[in-house]
Amino acid sequence: MSNGLSAQDGLKDASVYKVGDRKEFWTWNLTVMPPEDVKLQATCRGVGENVYVFVSDDVWDVNVFKQDIEKIITAFDHSTPETSIDKDKGIYEILTETFGRPPDVDNDHRIYFLISQLGGFHSHHFDGYFRFLDELEGKHSNHTEMLYLDCDDPSDDYYLGIIAHEFQHLIHWQYDRNEEGWISESLSEVAMILCGYYTDKKHVIRYLNNTDRPLVSKGHHNVSYGACLLWGTYIYENLGIKFLGNLVREKENGIKGFQNTLKSMNIEDDFSTVFGDWLVANYLCSNPVNDEKFKYKSILLPITPTIKHFFSLPVYETGKVNGYAVDYLKFSIERVKNKKLRITFKSDCPDDFLIKIIRIYNDDLSNPRVEDVILNEPIATFDVSDVGVDCREIVLVVSVLKTTKEPIPYSFSVSLITCAGTVLNQ
Repeated sequence: MSNGLSAQDGLKDASVYKVGDRKEFWTWNLTVMPPEDVKLQATCRGVGENVYVFVSDDVWDVNVFKQDIEKIITAFDHSTPETSIDKDKGIYEILTETFGRPPDVDNDHRIYFLISQLGGFHSHHFDGYFRFLDELEGKHSNHTEMLYLDCDDPSDDYYLGIIAHEFQHLIHWQYDRNEEGWISESLSEVAMILCGYYTDKKHVIRYLNNTDRPLVSKGHHNVSYGACLLWGTYIYENLGIKFLGNLVREKENGIKGFQNTLKSMNIEDDFSTVFGDWLVANYLCSNPVNDEKFKYKSILLPITPTIKHFFSLPVYETGKVNGYAVDYLKFSIERVKNKKLRITFKSDCPDDFLIKIIRIYNDDLSNPRVEDVILNEPIATFDVSDVGVDCREIVLVVSVLKTTKEPIPYSFSVSLITCAGTVLNQ
C-alpha cells in the first residue's frame, strides 16, 4: 500500500484529479451572517480510494502538511481507532454500511474535502460543514459531494471526528432532506462514536451541567450536541445499529419518524419509553449498573449530571423544566426504620409529565429499582415504602413530553411518615 497520495495505486477506478491539480471552488465566508458566497483557489494534495483532498493554497505548508493528508486519507479509507466498531475499516466504509450510500451528482464516487481557514462569527469558531447547495444546480454550487474542513490541525482526532460527523449529514441528504435537526445531529454524533472519535466530550459536559436543555428541539440553533451525542449512542446500543440506518431512510421526521422506525422493526417500545430509560441511564451510568438499558458500553460520561440534592426532610419546593429536558431531584434519607417517603407533586398539566422514581440501595448500587409514576390529577400523592435502612437515596426524574416555548412550572413536597403498608401508587 502506498502513502495514499498517488492517484494510481490501489484505487478502485480512475480519478478525475491528481496531486498537484488546481481547482477553484465556491465556499462561504463565515465571518458574516448570513454567509457570503466566495471563490477559493485550492490544490489537490491527496487522492484516496474514496476522497480527493484539496487544500487552500494560503494554508499549505503553513497549517496543513503532507503528513496531515496521509492521516486523513488513511482514516477515511482504511482504518480507524481501536475504539471504533471495526478498526480495520475507514470512516467511509463504516458509515456507508451503517447509514447508506452518499449521493453522487457528479458521477464520481469520491468525496471532495476542501481544507481552508473557516474562521468564525463573533465567539463561534467553525470546524466543518456540509452544504446541501452543492447537491443542487445553481450559480454558487460546486455540484459535487463535498465537505468543508478547517485547517487548524486537520488530522487531529477531533477533526477526523468532524469528517465522520459531516459525512453522515451528506449521506442523510440522500434519503431524507427534511429531517429535524435533533435527529440529524444525534446520528452525526453517533457516527463519530462508531468511528472511534469520542471527541465531543465538551458538549456532553455542557449538557450534563445543565440537563434542562431539550433533546427534542425545533430548528438547528437550539440543538444540544451533548444531549444528541448521548441520545444517538444510547439508541445505537439499545436498539441496534440497523435502527440507525432505518431511521435515516424513514421519510417521516422527528418523533413520528422515530416511532415509525420502531414499528417497522417490530420493537415494542415507543419513543417516550426509550426517552425515559435514557434519562435514567444518564443518571445511573456512573455506577456499575447491571441492567443493560441503564448504562453505556461505548462511552464513559465525563461527569455526573447536575442534581438538586435535598439532605433533610421535609421539603417544600418549586421547579420548572423544559419540554424533553430533565430535572433530577435527589433526597437523602436519614437512617430510620418503619418509614416511607410521601411525595406530593403539583402541576397544571399532569398528562404531559414523565416521572420516574429511582431507588438506590446503599449495599447494592448495581441494582437500583426504577418505577414509573403516572400523574392523573393536578395534585398527585405517591408513597415509596421501605426507606431509611437499606434504601437511603431516592431520585425523582422529572421531564415533560412535549416541546415548550417556556419551562413548565411544578411544585413538590416530600416528607417521611410512619409506614403503614402503603406502596407506590401507579
